[in-house]
Amino acid sequence: MTSEALVRHYLDRIKRYDGVLNTVAELNPDALAIARALDEERRTQGPRSPLHGIPVLLKDNINTKDKMHTTANALALADLKAPYEATLVSNLRQAGMVILGKANLSEFAYFMSDEKMPSGYGSLHGQVRHPYDSKIDPLGSSTGSGVAVAADLVPVAVGTETNGSLMAPAYQNGIVAMKPTLGLVSRHGIIPISPVQDTAGPMGRNVADCAMLLSAMAGHDPADSATHGLQVDAYDLMHAWKQDVKGMKVGVLTFSTYTYDDEQKAILAEAKTVLERRGLMVEPVTIESKPMPNEQSLLHEFKHALNQYLESVKGHTRMTSLADIIAFNKQDPGRRLKYGQTLLEASDKTKGDLSDPAYLAIRQSLTKEARKFEDLMQAQGFDALIATIWTSYAPIHGNPSICVPAKAITDLKPRGLVFVGKRFDDARLIAIAHAYEDATRHRVPPVLETA
Repeated sequence: MTSEALVRHYLDRIKRYDGVLNTVAELNPDALAIARALDEERRTQGPRSPLHGIPVLLKDNINTKDKMHTTANALALADLKAPYEATLVSNLRQAGMVILGKANLSEFAYFMSDEKMPSGYGSLHGQVRHPYDSKIDPLGSSTGSGVAVAADLVPVAVGTETNGSLMAPAYQNGIVAMKPTLGLVSRHGIIPISPVQDTAGPMGRNVADCAMLLSAMAGHDPADSATHGLQVDAYDLMHAWKQDVKGMKVGVLTFSTYTYDDEQKAILAEAKTVLERRGLMVEPVTIESKPMPNEQSLLHEFKHALNQYLESVKGHTRMTSLADIIAFNKQDPGRRLKYGQTLLEASDKTKGDLSDPAYLAIRQSLTKEARKFEDLMQAQGFDALIATIWTSYAPIHGNPSICVPAKAITDLKPRGLVFVGKRFDDARLIAIAHAYEDATRHRVPPVLETA
């Protein structure tokens, strides 16, 4: 197929099915023209990369410098057309990808209210719906990206995660998502929650697609200090899923504070069997876990990071601070505060000072506990840990994680298998997750309704 034909195919599917699912916030009006230009470039100069001409949706908290807005699904930011592009978007364009549009999300990446605000809801574009059954919660904040991929409205999408917002929608919608090591992908140009936990990551229907998309996204960026010293070519993420996994070692995690049910135990037993058949060593391991209340840390970080971001887009939106957004929402609570804004208000009451001793004490305590996964893998020689739940350990410490479907979604209880790896060992983690996926192939596409 030509890129133009592929883009038309997905635009037709979006037109047919997205009236029910509500995954797309905005389509790129130039997508077809870009695809035609890329087709001509392929004919005359050859492809830029294996992703040349492939369409991708971006979570609508990622800046694009084009005709589209960047809104975080918030009415407060409905006017924002970013004056600069997120580095990861520039990287995708350089790889020859077609930015098809922006995907809906939970307003402000689900850091707005703790008063029963549903996943996938925002005051600007409303509610994202689950592709398999409307009674299932689509979960997380990267809901539009995840549902669009699950429904085959786009081949791949980009989401973001602070604490579970890539893993949760992948788990719940029967797709694959990867939260890369913090610092593998630049955060420059993304509406933030936390400068020490946020990262963008790929979402796709299989591990290989996510690895290829991550390869295009990743790289050093002078505008993001977390990427400094990174030489992404050394990781060969594009082909990481093809690695031989024989001899690698995986730990099956048991938590002192959590008991697996019978279905989860069966999933873990199957994982052990199929991974051992692929030549991996699989051993049980127990971690003395304890709750890691992340909210207090994030409240400080959100005010600091959001005000900094709004300063960077000053003059391109009416909002200049978190306080502006809170005041704007109060002007029309029926539309703008359907589920409140308790987290926004609590964040604004903090100093937003990341050198404040009280904040640093909270962050230090969290980081100490979150190191347990990394320390365990290093001490016992594990290349990855697996569980049927996602936790805060990987996002707080910056470890990579991948969620792969662990059963077909035929009831109201989706299941995924979550793989966690050592920091900057993303390529090995991709290979292990692919080995499990290739041996099980649990994903079954949804039957979609038309509007």
